[in-house]
Amino acid sequence: MSHDVIVVGGGFAGVTAAREVALRGRSVLLLEARDRLGGRTWSADWDGIPVEYGGGWVHWHQPHTWSEITRAGLRVELSDDAERAHWWVGNERREGTIAERDAIAERGWNRFVDGVRDVLPNPYDPLLAPDGLGRFDRMTIAERLDELELDEEERAVLEAELESLASAPLEEAGAVSVLRWHALSGYSLALTQYTGGRVTLAHGTGSLLDAIASAAPVETRLDTPVAAVRVRGDRVEVETRAGELHDAAAAVVALPLNVLGSIEFAPALSEGKQKAIAGGQVSRGIKIFLRTRGSDVLENAIRPRHPFGYLDTETLLDDGTQLQIGFGIDAERCDPNDTAALQRDLDEILPGYELVDATWHYWLADEYARGTWAIHPPGWYTRHHAEMRRSEGRVVLAGSDIANGWAGFIDGAIESGLEAGAAAVARV
Repeated sequence: MSHDVIVVGGGFAGVTAAREVALRGRSVLLLEARDRLGGRTWSADWDGIPVEYGGGWVHWHQPHTWSEITRAGLRVELSDDAERAHWWVGNERREGTIAERDAIAERGWNRFVDGVRDVLPNPYDPLLAPDGLGRFDRMTIAERLDELELDEEERAVLEAELESLASAPLEEAGAVSVLRWHALSGYSLALTQYTGGRVTLAHGTGSLLDAIASAAPVETRLDTPVAAVRVRGDRVEVETRAGELHDAAAAVVALPLNVLGSIEFAPALSEGKQKAIAGGQVSRGIKIFLRTRGSDVLENAIRPRHPFGYLDTETLLDDGTQLQIGFGIDAERCDPNDTAALQRDLDEILPGYELVDATWHYWLADEYARGTWAIHPPGWYTRHHAEMRRSEGRVVLAGSDIANGWAGFIDGAIESGLEAGAAAVARV
């Protein structure tokens, strides 16, 4: 059966694009490789505990997401500040309040982001001041960090904070990934922390995804990975790995940047896009959930170069245990099945807690993700951003990884889906 538009990929970008096509009265087929929609978001149940294996936080500073939350009539919840904060300087663990630690972090953070207002005066137009942005775009986070004059404590706290954002080694992650998050958060460290870790949907990201997906008639096929997207005259042919052929006037390919190389495009994508895809984005981190037993206290601990160097209490559970979330820069450094190793890791960042159980999703090895949220390498914005956003005739690329605004967030995915859906309909 022929359709007006085929959407490849059922994350927030693809689902939003499909809805936009359908709302404009066009027929749309959505093909998703997984057995679920959501992409790098995934609301799940872990032994009766709701968890978000992928992206989970939202904020009213993220306009596209907040508009969809309002439209769907959904409710959000705000997490409490930790009651105890811990930070490591070398092998010494220090303890205080979150406010005390944030004051240390802010001294270094403000030096790291110095100049960002000039180079990103409108963070939704990242190339508005390309010459100024170029100086930062050439640097990794580690290189920018090395430019700063920090004492040992300021350096340790800032490094741990930056690792929690980078989801990759600081020697690989581009400095602009931090600068953009800061600019989008009102040029404030406090808001940067809030937008990325305090506000969640009461019924999980799946509730928002379902609201978007059910807003218009879309034919959806799960367990249908795509092998090729070929333009043939005024039509686009999409071939699945099973050999099925689907035909449309236009296609939206809403896949993570690190997955695009697995798709055959004919004609081939532009040379610029091929270079960007070959370089990819560098995230390789871990989001791990630990169920622990110890003090009945909301904890937050950070330690640079630790396997999960940002550890925060998510929930105090009725049985006296607590759910903690850890973030690390390299998923290959953690094995949730090795209880003894995880206990040692836990002791090295937050001693006094007994590990009961752990869970995660290995996004780095997931062939339909190949990484976590988008963290671009140095040079991405001045070399690749504009080209990756340019349509290829009847084929439109979409996804959070190439969003103008909140790249790497649900908001960036929705932004990109809105744009891609309209662009695809214009080609029908």
